[in-house]
Amino acid sequence: MAILKIVIVGASAAGKTTFARALSEKINIPATFMDEIMWNPGWNYVGDQQVKSTLDEIVGTQQWLIEGYIANAARANLFTQADQIIYLDYSGWIMAWRYIKRTLQYRKNPRPELPGSPETFSWKFLKLVFTKGETLKLEELFRKNPEINSKVLRFRTPKQASMYIKEL
Repeated sequence: MAILKIVIVGASAAGKTTFARALSEKINIPATFMDEIMWNPGWNYVGDQQVKSTLDEIVGTQQWLIEGYIANAARANLFTQADQIIYLDYSGWIMAWRYIKRTLQYRKNPRPELPGSPETFSWKFLKLVFTKGETLKLEELFRKNPEINSKVLRFRTPKQASMYIKEL
């Protein structure tokens, strides 16, 4: 079975966007970045309805690669329709370091997928990234849904993720 519908998840600063770009290039499926869908310039959230509508449009196509933070309300449906869920499940140390690095790199010139939204540092967010607090509900969803969990390909280190792409 060809894998044509892929979701990439993980805590903030895990490297989902970088991984998605590399995977997209390797398998020739355009990547959709949740940050582009969710945010207007200045970190203004577009709203649940618009996010859901955009995701429904994308998920209705034959092949897709979606990366990023998936809102709780959209996860079950998106994960059910995915052929594969790639989970960048790195240590809190790695993601905390990447968060600090990203904040410094993009504090003046925002990331390409977030025009008009420069990075700002927050101790509270650093703690959330380090403790992997964003992934608690994700882990719970996987535990409670064996049909979704069976699709999860979990990488514990950036090296594992790199090797996966290299070996495709």
